[in-house]
Amino acid sequence: MLQETKEKKEEYEEGAETATEQDLELSQDFNFWSLLKYVFPSIFVFVFIAVYQMVDGVFIERFVGDLAISAINLYYPIITLFIAVGIMIGTGGNAVIVKKVGEGKKKEAGQTFSRVVSFTILIGIVFTAVSLIFADPIMRVCGATDGNIEYLRPYYLTLSTFCIAILLQSELGILIIGEGKTVVAAVVIMIGGVLNCALDYIFMKYLHMGIIGAGIATVIGYCATIAYAIWFYCIARKSSYYLELARPDWKEIGGICFNGSSDMVSNLAEGVTVLFMNHLAFRCYGEPGVSSLAVVTYVQVLISMVFMGFTSAVEPVFSYHYGSGNIPMRKKVYRLSMIWNLVLGILCICILFPMRHALVGFFFPKDTVFYEIALNGYMLALPAALFTGINVFGSGLFTAFGNGLVSGILSFIRTFVAFTVCLYGLTALFGGPGLWVAWAVAESVSLLPTFYAILKYKNRYQYL
Repeated sequence: MLQETKEKKEEYEEGAETATEQDLELSQDFNFWSLLKYVFPSIFVFVFIAVYQMVDGVFIERFVGDLAISAINLYYPIITLFIAVGIMIGTGGNAVIVKKVGEGKKKEAGQTFSRVVSFTILIGIVFTAVSLIFADPIMRVCGATDGNIEYLRPYYLTLSTFCIAILLQSELGILIIGEGKTVVAAVVIMIGGVLNCALDYIFMKYLHMGIIGAGIATVIGYCATIAYAIWFYCIARKSSYYLELARPDWKEIGGICFNGSSDMVSNLAEGVTVLFMNHLAFRCYGEPGVSSLAVVTYVQVLISMVFMGFTSAVEPVFSYHYGSGNIPMRKKVYRLSMIWNLVLGILCICILFPMRHALVGFFFPKDTVFYEIALNGYMLALPAALFTGINVFGSGLFTAFGNGLVSGILSFIRTFVAFTVCLYGLTALFGGPGLWVAWAVAESVSLLPTFYAILKYKNRYQYL
């Protein structure tokens, strides 16, 4: 082990003279504030994704109606599946690619990149076909009723038709961040979000396209990241690796998917649990509950995106130093990451609590049943921010080291097992309030397996 570590350090030092911009970004000597500076653009990217997902809801509520906003929440499990698979391939592929770059194997990194993109397009074709052929049964499973399926159908068909764009946007955003281009990724995502907002307004208010306009605007916004990636990798060739001719390697693709499965499990489980929440909200509050749930889901996604953005930015750092053998920097970044996750959790509560009336009122008028239900859910879900960051980071840490099994188990326990048990258990005990408080309880319980895994593997990966 010591000899292997010494050899990796020597390789790292020998490659320093020819270090690329990506090498310099990932190998810098981080401190408390420089780590924040490095991860902040990634956090911004993920938060902005969450915010402009809310935009569709705001415009749909204003230009179509209160019940129409339920279409977004009902479609959430489906789009979450698409995003989850894109994140799985992007995160798993990023760990492999960045590790190869850290080892100086940049041609092999390019070959892996080519396989990842090709596989994503193939998966997108399959998903598009299945989601369109079985549209009505899938919508019913998502919780569509006779009262709201007329709003869901056009939104569902529009976004499902462009499944490939959703997958590629999710994947390429992570790969660009892995290049050390966190600021660039933030700008590209922001451009896509602004474009989505502007087109939502134009399509729904002036062109009277209704909920179809919201779907088209969302797809066009996603395409901003894809357009930049084409320029970055194929035209300007700014990356430290390039698209390379590569034979199919299903073993590598399988390993990438397995390694990134924790991120997929986390996102997919959120979609499944939202499906459960749709049914429980309808049971507790009727159709107004399903519409109000959309606002609570937005808050949940917004908070989660803060920590997913942080973790997505630091994962390549751990992967790089794992490949280069730099143990001291692994330990330093781990310690700083734990501190920042606690700080960010406190900041989320301090910022979102005073904004509760304004944010809920942005969707529903006051003195309505929609507003009352959404505000109660918002307040009861907010404390989850204290625990979410540690759990997300704990899972992402093992993804960075290529241990997809442990990462996947932690994600599955947190986002599916614990949350589902809390959802049904607390709702059975307390009714509607139990539905809202389940997230915070599940996150606090999930700290136990997270810390257990961190302590168990501290000697193997040497981050403590």
